[in-house]
Amino acid sequence: MHFTRLTNIYIMSKLDFQILAQRWNARVGQITLNGVTLTTPCFMPVGTKATIKGMILDMLQDPKYIGDLPAIKLILANTFHLYLRPGHELIRDAGGLHEFENRHDGLILTDSGGFQVFSLGDRNSLNRDGALHNTNSHDVGIKITDDGIHFRSPHDGSKHFFSPEWCIDIQCALGSDIMMVLDICSPAGADKTTYAHDMSKTHDRAHRQYEHHQDKYNDVKWVMFPIVQWWTFLDLRSESAEILSQYAPDGIAIGWVSVGEGTEEVQRVVEHTAPLLPTDRPRYLMGVGMPDDLRHAIEHGVDMFDCVLATRLGRHGVAFSDHGEIKIRNSRYRDDHGPLTQWCPCRTCRSYSRAYLHHLIREKEMLGGILLWFHNIIHLHQMLEDWKQEMLTNNPIASED
Repeated sequence: MHFTRLTNIYIMSKLDFQILAQRWNARVGQITLNGVTLTTPCFMPVGTKATIKGMILDMLQDPKYIGDLPAIKLILANTFHLYLRPGHELIRDAGGLHEFENRHDGLILTDSGGFQVFSLGDRNSLNRDGALHNTNSHDVGIKITDDGIHFRSPHDGSKHFFSPEWCIDIQCALGSDIMMVLDICSPAGADKTTYAHDMSKTHDRAHRQYEHHQDKYNDVKWVMFPIVQWWTFLDLRSESAEILSQYAPDGIAIGWVSVGEGTEEVQRVVEHTAPLLPTDRPRYLMGVGMPDDLRHAIEHGVDMFDCVLATRLGRHGVAFSDHGEIKIRNSRYRDDHGPLTQWCPCRTCRSYSRAYLHHLIREKEMLGGILLWFHNIIHLHQMLEDWKQEMLTNNPIASED
């Protein structure tokens, strides 16, 4: 448990974060929140709409599916999508996301929906009036104001509004454990003036959300992370890290990476930004999930990750391995009766051959995608668990006890 000085007062953080091992900037940590303890760095599977497509969540902790690996205890859901369907009030009345999706022995992080609202209009350029429009069957009519974000549902065209405070209230109704602030996602490649303007607005929103959250902080279970972004402008990243750290008693995120920049640019942003964030709180890199990107980020002090690529690539017949990607659709696997990968403990690798997976993907059977993206999730999980064991063996921090 640590105390953080914010707005001239000290508060006791509800999320307990301990560093167990460290080598330069890289570290192994331990998060305890709401009775759940997990080690970091960790990868969060993405369950956008209260489901990881095609999977029963028990598979993430059942030895029949993950072998002798520790259970995966942190997953992600999305505020925007759940707000629209089935609705945050329905989920609240069901007892919150944990009850709704039968997730009683793990943690749930909810993204704020800011990126999802922005991406609805990201097919075309930003208009001079600050509104975004796309070519969906329903015009989403996004308009960003000082008060929040106005948009239309892509499902039925109905009008909606997210204010910073309302976004927190929605996530409270969802009953997530870790909530994200409602930031502004500027268009990739915009000029620096635009980024600086949106940064100022985001800082104001973070302050409003922090004040709104603090009013109920001692009476609720959830915590909130702000998001440092502003594309590849490192001076803006520095300024934002300093300001937003004031509103991060429990953790903080790095956002707006892997949205068009090359790998070298993403790495440059991570190398610059991660060390600027508080060392006694978890650091969450949003939307990054390729194995090499995770290895680079953890060496620079990042603790948490999420990304849809593990499931998206699996759906298209691509599997992670220690030797690069396996494109199981390729004809070379048609009569390959060996396992997908040799050392992975997941059920896919222990039970099914490359030939069978090749057949499922070629025939567009749903099971093929499920087996592959489950393997991809477990591959990342195993990679991080192996790295943590090496760190704990060779670079442990002595207990104060």
